[in-house]
Amino acid sequence: MDATPPPATPDARDWTFVVDDGCRECGYAPHDPVLTGERLQTAARRFATALQRPDAGERPAPGVWSTVEYAGHSRDLVRVLRERVEAMLATQGAPFADYDGEAEAVRRRFWAADPAQVEREIADETQRTVAVLARVRGDDWERTGLRGDGLPFTVTQLARYLLHDVEHHLHDVDA
Repeated sequence: MDATPPPATPDARDWTFVVDDGCRECGYAPHDPVLTGERLQTAARRFATALQRPDAGERPAPGVWSTVEYAGHSRDLVRVLRERVEAMLATQGAPFADYDGEAEAVRRRFWAADPAQVEREIADETQRTVAVLARVRGDDWERTGLRGDGLPFTVTQLARYLLHDVEHHLHDVDA
């Protein structure tokens, strides 16, 4: 699918509630952040399977991302949040600009991506992120960064947010 599809239906919810409350929609429950790497590796394998489906590039309904779009977004979020953890480990209170996943999906034409390439990329980004998370020890989980709106968050909260996002998108594609 190379033609620009209509935009996906935007989701303006502030999903940060999942770090403490979990998500009834997909079943995510707040987890021990030490397990994030292991669960991200499992998620990458599940995306690999989903991306091998013949319809991985097809949107299931107007305004709903395809599997390759969800995987591309998850790949990018794994990278962005890894970079944020690295910055938080280096600088307490590191500030971060907002990340607009919808705009990035349009800018990088996720709908036209090769599923096999996205499969490799999400596996590679996951491995890099797992390596960074493996360096987090003890009090490092409570190091902070600042969202674009100035609200603080910890490495623990970021790990929970990331894992929820990736697992929720697997739920979206029924993988």
